[in-house]
Amino acid sequence: MYAITDAHPLTVIVIISAFLVTPIYAFATYVFSGASKRKGLRLGAGFLVFGTLMFWVCIADIPRRLELPGNLIVPIAWILPSLILYIWRDWFLDKWLCQKWLIGLQLFRVIGGVFLIEMVRGNIPGVFAYPAGLGDLAVAVVAALVLLTYWNAKRIPGAAVYLVIALGVADFLSVFFFGFGSSETPIQLFFPEVPNQVIVFPTGLIPLFLVPYAIFFHTLSWLSYRKFET
Repeated sequence: MYAITDAHPLTVIVIISAFLVTPIYAFATYVFSGASKRKGLRLGAGFLVFGTLMFWVCIADIPRRLELPGNLIVPIAWILPSLILYIWRDWFLDKWLCQKWLIGLQLFRVIGGVFLIEMVRGNIPGVFAYPAGLGDLAVAVVAALVLLTYWNAKRIPGAAVYLVIALGVADFLSVFFFGFGSSETPIQLFFPEVPNQVIVFPTGLIPLFLVPYAIFFHTLSWLSYRKFET
């Protein structure tokens, strides 16, 4: 049995498009950085498998069907890819990766605007949609400004790299707080009139897959800068 929110067509198109691009972008990051194409292909394939699994978890409504244990799926999904990256960082980062590509991934955070669309449609409460949607848009704008400022530079300064990472992580912490705080979880703090259905397909692909993917790139950006540019 599958669960699907009556989402706006634009929401579905934006999320599925981002979902399909993720393996290609991971591969392109390695290729255009002059790193190993084979590793880029493996990374892209890995995210394709992970994304397929999370697609099923989302559309099958596994987090809500499992009730209390299901609350652990999102935090595990957020942590696992970056944990694998950190443990095997020497494999992922045997060669320099371009920060313009690593930071450029955060431009995709504009898809957070779909939270505002679904808020208007009554699928997501404002207590979550406003901080999540506006926060994602703000990170995308900052990432764009950094890229435009240093477009012709060979390297992006550490202050700019860390600014994007710090804002991006802060946004995710905010999303986590307001997401769990406004959902039917043991740590529910907010009780909006509109039930929070963000974990249901299609918006569920954002916390279950696209957020872990963005966190992975933040971690990759941080580790790459520390290894090759400090």
